[in-house]
Amino acid sequence: MSLNSTIRQIGQALFFPQSCVVCHHWVLNPDFSPLCRNCLLSLKPLGQRICYYCGIPLPGDLLEVHGICSQCRDGPKTYDFARAYGAYQGSLRLVIRKFKFEGRQRLAYPLAALLETCYRGRGLNLKAHWIVPVPLYSRRRRERGFDQTLLLGHVLCQKLKVPVFGGLRRVRPTAPQSGLDLRQRQENVYDAFLLDQAELLSRRNILLVDDVMTTGTTVSEISRLLRTKSTVHKIMVLTLARVPLLYTQL
Repeated sequence: MSLNSTIRQIGQALFFPQSCVVCHHWVLNPDFSPLCRNCLLSLKPLGQRICYYCGIPLPGDLLEVHGICSQCRDGPKTYDFARAYGAYQGSLRLVIRKFKFEGRQRLAYPLAALLETCYRGRGLNLKAHWIVPVPLYSRRRRERGFDQTLLLGHVLCQKLKVPVFGGLRRVRPTAPQSGLDLRQRQENVYDAFLLDQAELLSRRNILLVDDVMTTGTTVSEISRLLRTKSTVHKIMVLTLARVPLLYTQL
């Protein structure tokens, strides 16, 4: 650690003290993030037993027989494959919710590091050309004060040296997806997005970035739009967390 970095962190501790959002102990780090190193290291990644396409965790017997979940066996996806760093539960869920709903924007730095780890470890040798964040609707962005996925995309851009594509917009409000069944989720997001400058994505590999993936209806709709409006090559969905489904649904 350089002398300037040490002085900067000491100044932070003296004038802007903060506690970790998980363990509430005193925090000191170069990103001014309210997440201590121990709690960051405790955020466990998903194991290797996942569906090849959508990345949902699978029980061992199903993985050995099929390698993919029943939803992916029913038909092809509009994206090529999806990967998440961890399960949407425990400390990872807490940190994501602190980031999204309590305005802890500095959490974008450690969370983007998790996305980088997931991409490099499970990117299936995909060389991404564009990062495409899933956008908030303008009213929701004003209410929240920032667009959490766009912020994640920009921090990830610095880590991967891959540019952020700004031509995807959410053009109408959508209801929260939680509590909706699959058909209602699909109807909720249908034609909710608009793509500008689609020619920039032609024959490019896309990292479609979001915070949490449940059934995948939102990223599927965006992937459908990308493939309809542009001749994109590969689409990898990259999220911080995946909501585990009951094995009876697999």
